[in-house]
Amino acid sequence: MPMKRLLVFLLLALLITPLVLADEYEEENEYEAGYTSLAVAGVAMIAVGVAYYALTKRKLIITHQRSSSWGFEIKMEHPYMTVIGPVSPMTVHHFFTITGTLLVFVHFFSCGNYTGLAGTTGLAMAVVLVLLNVMGFIGRSINHSIIAAAKANDMERARKYVNRYEKWKKLHILLAIIFAVLLAAHLNAID
Repeated sequence: MPMKRLLVFLLLALLITPLVLADEYEEENEYEAGYTSLAVAGVAMIAVGVAYYALTKRKLIITHQRSSSWGFEIKMEHPYMTVIGPVSPMTVHHFFTITGTLLVFVHFFSCGNYTGLAGTTGLAMAVVLVLLNVMGFIGRSINHSIIAAAKANDMERARKYVNRYEKWKKLHILLAIIFAVLLAAHLNAID
């Protein structure tokens, strides 16, 4: 329980960071967003969260083993790495993607003008990131419903949720692709 409180505190601190870091004394260009390093760190965290979940889910390179402590094993045969930890790969995915989104929003909120290609793509990325995070929570809810229906031996209800999950997954992946395309356009526009 103390770990959950710490994570909630960390997320709240990241939410108010843009207000605390606002610098009203420097002369600034309204077309440029600040805190670019936080945006880079945020996008990197999102990428790590997505890659870790994809690789552990498909057991391509990494497997995950539940344990009360953290660690990892490296092997010369497939799968090449086992990550040991008290949380699931989905929880790791959520932590990295939500925290990364909050860091990206520090950069987003520091911009005063969202016109032009850089501003428009930045605004669109912010909307897509919100949708991706909301969709993530919806997907987690559907996943819990599938597990609950299966435990209750209600296969008809479980199939219904699996069908919803398949539709949800396609939309979630589509939004992730849209985000990647917008990110590429945004990076191209700011150079």
